[in-house]
Amino acid sequence: MKKIHLIYIFLILIIAGCNSSNQKQESDAHTDGEEEHNDDLISITKAQFENSNFELGKSDSLDFSEKINVRGVIDVPPKNKASVSTFFEGYVSKTSLLIGDVVKKGDVLVELSNPDYITIQQDYVENHASLEYLSSEFQRKKNLLEDKVISQKVFQETRSLFKAAEAKDKALKKKIELMHLNPNRILNGHFSEKIKIYSPISGKISKMYISHGTYVAKSEAMMEIIDTDHVHLELKAFEKDMGYLKLNQDIEFQIPEVSDSIYKGYIRLIGAEIGNDRSIKVHAHPKQESKHFRVGMFVKAMFSIHPQKMLALPEAAFADLDNHTYVLKLKEKQKDAYIFEKIEVENTDVQNAHKALVTSGDIDADTVYLIRGTFDLLTGDSAGHSH
Repeated sequence: MKKIHLIYIFLILIIAGCNSSNQKQESDAHTDGEEEHNDDLISITKAQFENSNFELGKSDSLDFSEKINVRGVIDVPPKNKASVSTFFEGYVSKTSLLIGDVVKKGDVLVELSNPDYITIQQDYVENHASLEYLSSEFQRKKNLLEDKVISQKVFQETRSLFKAAEAKDKALKKKIELMHLNPNRILNGHFSEKIKIYSPISGKISKMYISHGTYVAKSEAMMEIIDTDHVHLELKAFEKDMGYLKLNQDIEFQIPEVSDSIYKGYIRLIGAEIGNDRSIKVHAHPKQESKHFRVGMFVKAMFSIHPQKMLALPEAAFADLDNHTYVLKLKEKQKDAYIFEKIEVENTDVQNAHKALVTSGDIDADTVYLIRGTFDLLTGDSAGHSH
């Protein structure tokens, strides 16, 4: 009985030893499997790579710099903006213009009517006729004075009347010309109860304040015209950034509400004083024209400081996933496949369609990267798979 009991204990020990050995082997096998698997490696067949229009490339050494942002609006110089008014009150008898219409300098914008215009013309004709008589009388009295036929006092009275009529004639003639009427036609009896208002500049109608029948007072604005051939940027830079501003310095600017396009410009003038909001005015010119430019549009402008050379890749080489930014480095090129390694990098600003390649590891300028299709490969939108 004792012998059977010992045999039973011996069998239990053998079984326990076998189980422990099996568990160790399974554990070792599992550990080996973890060492072979790497989530940072992604493979794709050559056919899949070509069908997905992926592209390989190396990093380039480019200039990168810090960006200082300023804001402002698109505007035009004062000489390219005109407020149309008149020296003579009247009623609008004719206008066919709308906001946005293009006009040329000298085009008729508005016709005004007022019976008072005829009164001015009548006064001019009557005074001119009186002036002719006073002119001849003045010459006659002058001759008589030289012959000592009349006194100096009589001559002075005639001379005074003549000079007053002459001054009034010149004033009325100037007023007639300001009405854009022909003084000679008026002297020949061609009176008009209408006057025309002409465009002082070429451009587009930007504002319209009148319609047919509107009463217009003296110096009251009827419309505004803007010549957009020479737009500029009126920017505001903060006082703390003044030290970085220079004449002819290159800038980039956007019109956020209209387009994602980035336009080039340069600083033309820098203001002479700091405003109450601790900013200084900066006048800049675009280097090219665009159909998107409209006076009054909000613009966001940037200028660069502290430039430095850095290795960079095209923007498409970077992918943002779960608040991290990655690039794919070509680790191995096999006969029928590409194997990439996922590298985490810093999320830097885009400059000239490139981003700086900044990572905690070493960067080799000869390393090949996936420069198109990175996001698709990382998210599984392509035919790639983890290796």
